[in-house]
Amino acid sequence: MSEIEELYEALEEAREADQVASACLIYEEILTQEDVENVLSTLLYATDLIDFGNFSQAEATLERMGELCDDDEAKELLLFNKATLYEKTGRFAEAEKCYREAHEKNTVRGELLVMAANMAFHRGEPAKAEYLVREALKYQCEKDEVYANLGGYLASQRRFSEAREAFQEVLKIDPENEHAAEWIEDLEQVI
Repeated sequence: MSEIEELYEALEEAREADQVASACLIYEEILTQEDVENVLSTLLYATDLIDFGNFSQAEATLERMGELCDDDEAKELLLFNKATLYEKTGRFAEAEKCYREAHEKNTVRGELLVMAANMAFHRGEPAKAEYLVREALKYQCEKDEVYANLGGYLASQRRFSEAREAFQEVLKIDPENEHAAEWIEDLEQVI
């Protein structure tokens, strides 16, 4: 096994063990030894940088990778990383846009629309958040979580009966969900 292969193996082990700082150091060593960057590995490195809180280096890495992502899987991961970075740095409009664009690359994943909805809600747009989570229900996702988000967005718009219905959907999926049961109890006080 070559030294570069050993480094990639160590990188994978560090990532699996959730040793973000070690993974970043190993990847930086790979970059010093290899001229051609492995796109997916570099995007995972950017993920680690974001998790580690090194936002400026993560953003520079993602910008550098933009032109190298030539398939939908890489583009989706690039957009997801950008969205996560923007979310963590309070740039919610940019995060929402990237989550939606990532969904366009992989329309199987409804949770990307849920994440976009959360960004819209953070920006004070509950109606847009409602629309996005309703769209997410058309795709593969954790339906109970989506209905819970929908209930919260509807309640924030003072649409209490509809919010209660959304939380009732949560209980149909997960009868043990205490959070949804509490919401229903509280909403029945104002309906």
